Amino acid sequence: MGGGIREISNPRTHASRLISELNLAESAASRARALVPQTVRGDGFVLTVACWSADHHLALKSLDAHGAKLLSVLPKSEELPERALVWLPFTVVPKFVDLFEKFAIELTSGGKPKNAALVANIDELRLSVLHELWQEGESFPDPAEPRWWEIWLVQLTKNHDPIREFHRVAEHLRWQVSEAALAFPYRVVTLVRTSAQELGTLLTTNAIPGELRKPGFTEELFGLERTFQADLINDLVSRTTAAEPEAPAVCVLDCGVQAEHPLLKASFDNGYTAIEGTTSAPAPTATHGTEMAGLALYGDLEQLLNGSSPIRLEHRLESVKILRGHHDSETQPDLYGKLMVDAAARVEIGQDRARVYSMAVTSGDLRGVDGRPTSWSAAIDALAVGTDVLPGPRGLGLLGQPDHEAARLFFISAGNVTAEDWDPDHLVISDTRQVNDPAQAWNVLTVGAYTERVDPPVDAAYAGYRAIAPSGELSPFSRTSVPWGKGRPIKPDIVMEGGNLLLAPSGDFDHHEVVEVLTTSGRPYSPLTTANATSAATSQAARLGALALSKYPSLTPQAIRGLLVHAAEWTPAMAAHFPAPKANSPKTKRHSLLRRYGWGVPTEQRVLASAADDVTMIVEDEFKPFGRSSGTLSMRAMRLHSLPWPADLLQELGNVPVRMRVTLSYFIEPNPSNRGWQGKYAYASHGLRFDVIRPTENLAGFQKRLGNEAEDEERGVRATSSTDDRWFLGQARNSGSLHADLWNGHAIDLARCGVIAVYPVGGWWKQNNRRDRVNVPVRYTLLVSLFTNVAADIYTPIANKIQIPVQIET
Repeated sequence: MGGGIREISNPRTHASRLISELNLAESAASRARALVPQTVRGDGFVLTVACWSADHHLALKSLDAHGAKLLSVLPKSEELPERALVWLPFTVVPKFVDLFEKFAIELTSGGKPKNAALVANIDELRLSVLHELWQEGESFPDPAEPRWWEIWLVQLTKNHDPIREFHRVAEHLRWQVSEAALAFPYRVVTLVRTSAQELGTLLTTNAIPGELRKPGFTEELFGLERTFQADLINDLVSRTTAAEPEAPAVCVLDCGVQAEHPLLKASFDNGYTAIEGTTSAPAPTATHGTEMAGLALYGDLEQLLNGSSPIRLEHRLESVKILRGHHDSETQPDLYGKLMVDAAARVEIGQDRARVYSMAVTSGDLRGVDGRPTSWSAAIDALAVGTDVLPGPRGLGLLGQPDHEAARLFFISAGNVTAEDWDPDHLVISDTRQVNDPAQAWNVLTVGAYTERVDPPVDAAYAGYRAIAPSGELSPFSRTSVPWGKGRPIKPDIVMEGGNLLLAPSGDFDHHEVVEVLTTSGRPYSPLTTANATSAATSQAARLGALALSKYPSLTPQAIRGLLVHAAEWTPAMAAHFPAPKANSPKTKRHSLLRRYGWGVPTEQRVLASAADDVTMIVEDEFKPFGRSSGTLSMRAMRLHSLPWPADLLQELGNVPVRMRVTLSYFIEPNPSNRGWQGKYAYASHGLRFDVIRPTENLAGFQKRLGNEAEDEERGVRATSSTDDRWFLGQARNSGSLHADLWNGHAIDLARCGVIAVYPVGGWWKQNNRRDRVNVPVRYTLLVSLFTNVAADIYTPIANKIQIPVQIET
């Protein structure tokens, strides 16, 4: 934990200075409070607590006790050490003065100053200013300019209603306030339009913001026109049989779909559906949604249009319009988290069917996000885990207890590198352009783009043109999570075809239709067009998800997500970047490459087909991981699963190389406030991990080791006992809520590894001692595959040995 507790040579002097600074802050806050009407005056003030140096840390738990409330943590930067923003009631100031005085004059039994953990590392106390709540990487806006703000209000006490207090202040100051609100643990998020100068008044009230952010705005992509003969489309229509009405569906969340398109009409169920406020037109005003619908239903249309075989579709389409189709800075921006809730409610009412959601829409913010949650991403995580949506007079409460039966699977695009950043050295650009909001959501399947489209047009006008990305490489359009720090999820999860860019001899770029994906168009005079980038990739991935739901209707949303990741493989171009799985190869480099490519490309054949030599088992299970012990939550359960490998056959194979792939997929309940990423302020409700028993371990030793490693992880201690160089990633796999890894070794070694465990680690459920979550089960899907390079029938012995609850051969 950095430099630990700083040694103070003169505790009296240090404490005296901090008391003086605290009193000055209190006096300044009282003067500011006197300037606002008595009806909105606050009971406390916001204090900035600055740490001593970048090598030390503040005692955050102590700053969130004694009647104080920790609002947010500003991590250290190159210029500044760690800082914490704390709401301090006026009545609590004497308590902190007393803590400082005891540090000055009293010693512990060990001879150290009392309260040293709290006091010693504090370098400065001062009254907070509004810009310290700003969570964006860009400069704080012009203080005099009216603008929309996304404001994260803090529930200060158990009976405190932050949204009511906020509306009281806003009404008094005549601010324009969004009717939408989202309720999360410890936070209520809403939108307000005013200047920073006026917004600073909140710091003198009881409507205290813990964080300020800018509202997200969407990006809409438009394909290039491409005209085909009408009889080509009519021929495909005549050969196509739509899926049955009760079949699974892809629900396209976009700018609307032209449901009357001849290739979509027979498969489209809910007509034209729009969220209130997103449009005033009776039909879609942009073509992007129709392009995405075609890819979600058919995939790339080129081979189908050029073919002659009958086609039977296995899934259907739904659509909800969530975009206006234009941007007006004077129009109140939507709180996109609320749009997600409204969209799900709109399509699910009266439509009890299996579905996946496809959203090829992300924030238009060019810099992306650094993996931190936003109201948009957290709302999607809450919907995915099946949280109840409770409408109320002041907005929506998103987080009740999760309902597994209401879980949802969202496919979200990673976001695109824009034309301003295109470069022949596209990998360098992609590795520095972060995934866009809300693709950092933990419970979704985030889709990036790769490409195999490398041939320029044959037209003589394109002589000398070349494709930027070689075949099988990351698409020049795709963003990544390479810049993200520890604790952020690995994004994208998979990549799909997203097209390429052409480079002209002049140095100009061209996104010609020949290196894009053919799909349906929303323009009636041109029924076909092409699409590219992570939008096209996401819609194709959603199609795979719907196909998997159709073939395996008993699988849960997190199982479908796990299955697509489990079926993904790196192309040769991608694999060439990864170090070989040897004992001395750097796993950190593998982890960075995973943040570029995800787990690779899943194909329809690998998701749905079977082969006797390569076996995948899927186990869906749930258990209650935490119990109460001595008044706190502790781990009370783990799951042990026997691996039904034919040990005798593996032993006979001896030193033949074998490969085992393991994927663990589950959904977390989110806590999106920015008060740190560890301990009681963790984003995830819980975590799950997997491990395989080692040849030299017995079952009791195996369970003991996992329990110790779970405790080490919760304390932030890096476990060393779990190092096993046969795993491709090792501990680096434990990010987010989807974990996958590859084990490479000899058949004889795997024969002695017959048990795999799934065990919990704490999140905010455990660290906050949430009694209401003790009996809430967590559900997970475990996928395990065994691959050999020899012609040995390993499936039949497995089938004879054990009945697998849910089993798929790939």
